[in-house]
Amino acid sequence: MSRLCRNPADRQTLTFVHTNSFRTDLPQYRNRTVVPLDRPSDDSRDLINAAVQGLRQLWRKGYAYHKVGVMLLDLSPKANRQLTLTETSQTEAEARRSERLMDTVDRLNRELGRGTIQLGLPRAGNAWALRSEHRTPRYTTRWDELVNVRL
Repeated sequence: MSRLCRNPADRQTLTFVHTNSFRTDLPQYRNRTVVPLDRPSDDSRDLINAAVQGLRQLWRKGYAYHKVGVMLLDLSPKANRQLTLTETSQTEAEARRSERLMDTVDRLNRELGRGTIQLGLPRAGNAWALRSEHRTPRYTTRWDELVNVRL
């Protein structure tokens, strides 16, 4: 695995929205926007803020949205990050504190279970769940989805 894949920092966040193109009886809308970050970051708080900023730019009232997504663009190794002209030792210290905080959150979620610490509002129950009714069976990676043939 390359160093970039293990420890990337994001420079831009692309947010997109679109309605269900198969529902021709409803108004259609699709759009996307790219939000640049002030500095490359892997801090979840920075990435969430950029995604929400993008969503606020795109959101239009009166549409039945079908899909919303966020992609991280322009990834680069954190080790190669260059300081900007406006960064000082104070902003560098903030970046180190942020990194320690995110490492702690990741460690707690790894040790105590996914979702132990979440950013944002807590979820009431599990009202939202990923829908995968049209997913292709994963025969090569899941034993429980392997086809059984009886003769």
